[in-house]
Amino acid sequence: MTAPLANHVLFQSDDLDCARERVAQKFCSHRLEIVGSATAFRAAHHHRMGEMISLNYISYGADVRIDPGALDTFYLIQIPIAGAATIRNGTAEFITDGDTASILNADRTSVMHWWRGCEQVLVQIRKAPFLHFVERLIERDLPGPLVFDPRIDMRRPEMRAWRQLLNALFCAADARDRDTGRGLWEAFNEQRLMESFVRAQPSNVSLFLPRREVPAPRHVKRAEAYIRAHADRPLTIGDIAKAAGVGPRALQLAYKVTFGISPMQALRRERLRRVQYELLEKGPDLSVTEAAGRWGFGHLGRFSAEYRRTFGELPRETARRSPH
Repeated sequence: MTAPLANHVLFQSDDLDCARERVAQKFCSHRLEIVGSATAFRAAHHHRMGEMISLNYISYGADVRIDPGALDTFYLIQIPIAGAATIRNGTAEFITDGDTASILNADRTSVMHWWRGCEQVLVQIRKAPFLHFVERLIERDLPGPLVFDPRIDMRRPEMRAWRQLLNALFCAADARDRDTGRGLWEAFNEQRLMESFVRAQPSNVSLFLPRREVPAPRHVKRAEAYIRAHADRPLTIGDIAKAAGVGPRALQLAYKVTFGISPMQALRRERLRRVQYELLEKGPDLSVTEAAGRWGFGHLGRFSAEYRRTFGELPRETARRSPH
């Protein structure tokens, strides 16, 4: 079977040092070690650069240990198309194969063991433009690092649909020769691919993704922006309505039509989301009491009950799910 991106071979080599250096040129400095016998070692890297992402195919033949530390400037999705690998990103460690892929979070330390015969397609995502893209998607500034669940369940319908988009992008990239300009088609489909991934793969910003069916009027959008920017302050309905440029009654009615809740309920929802974000980002290292108090929840018992009604789990359970 022809390897993906066969028209875009970056290098093939039996030399470990050469392979390490050539891969590092496209990704980052890392340690690459052969585990056990070196007789099967044969590195290959196919590569196609895009706007926000690059598409890649890599194989090493032999068992190898790869230690890049924290990637810092990019996220990396890795999907085995043959064999298996052991992945550690942050504190999460798991095996990837035909049913399970991985995403390495840029701010978490990573170590990998690609087993003999492992071949993977990889999507390298440039961190800076990706974070700007996600901010536009969630309609707010990111309150901190963007952290995905590093384990990707490729059996989920959402991820199967995403994989079809990725396959189409790989096929389109391979059909074009090396010198062909990328153009608007590829840039559009990169954004489509990444929006689908952000919506499908659990992360600490999944809770911020807009889910409204009725378009929000302009004054509701102004109110939402004000709530997001000032959720840590003791706001009143009058404060929010003044920022929106309408009276409290008009804002109440607009929120009811758009979201089915009141502006003050929207404020509490925003504060609950901020607590959930912090618990997912920092994990058990963060005190639930501290996080709740920072966002205006003074009574821990009532807060925990409201949190559970909203998210279906207790705050401490959220903290234990953190990939930190």
